[in-house]
Amino acid sequence: MEDKHRVVGEKIVINESEVKSFFDRRCEKKLPYLYNYVNYQDKHPELALERDRYEKDKILPLLNLRKGSRVLDIGCGVARWATEGVMGTIASEGIYVGVDYTAGLLEMAKKNTAAYANCRFFCGSFQEILSVLPEELQSAKFDVILVNGVMMYINDEDMAACLGNVNSLLASGGIAYLKESVGFTERLTLNETYSDELTSNYSAIYRSIAEYDALFDQYLPAPDFAVVERDDMWKWNLHNRRETTAYYWIIRKN
Repeated sequence: MEDKHRVVGEKIVINESEVKSFFDRRCEKKLPYLYNYVNYQDKHPELALERDRYEKDKILPLLNLRKGSRVLDIGCGVARWATEGVMGTIASEGIYVGVDYTAGLLEMAKKNTAAYANCRFFCGSFQEILSVLPEELQSAKFDVILVNGVMMYINDEDMAACLGNVNSLLASGGIAYLKESVGFTERLTLNETYSDELTSNYSAIYRSIAEYDALFDQYLPAPDFAVVERDDMWKWNLHNRRETTAYYWIIRKN
């Protein structure tokens, strides 16, 4: 019998309003750590902290951050990238801009970065980011753009707009860090599937690595862009999924 909640291989559309409702509901929960709101692992909360530290140790040296860098975090969540690593490097001369479409997460992000005057936040989706960012931020471009665990909630029909926004907002010589949960061998879509760990219905598109390679080739094409590095994210003891894993791409705008 066909399972409409777990779809393998086939491209289907997930309900965007249900995805947003999931995050709105999640903000109402009492979770052990701030990073659990975005890194999940509700039944193994310390793993979210371990993954966060491992990821930052691995990725921050690849971003070419420097004093005065301009950083855009798309789907910023609680602004976990701002407070450990980014702000300490860009100093008061730089700027961190976080965009998320979940008001509750943005409130957590503002509290998390209250010590920094050069953090700004805007509420909007990946698709509509150009309509929520002020013109002065758009025209100045960004040296680093972070897109971390966002595209798995974006339907295929909207990917052109999303990656077009990265193209428009990234400065020449800038770095885009794109990390996503992917299917091990082929595309897997969870369509309002109940998750015991998250105690909620959950929807996400786990595209294959090959699908993301094709999307980046199409919308962030050579020679204007170059893939500097691409690899699995987690070492073996940080991985706990049977069908999915995390993969990242470091892409430079030439």
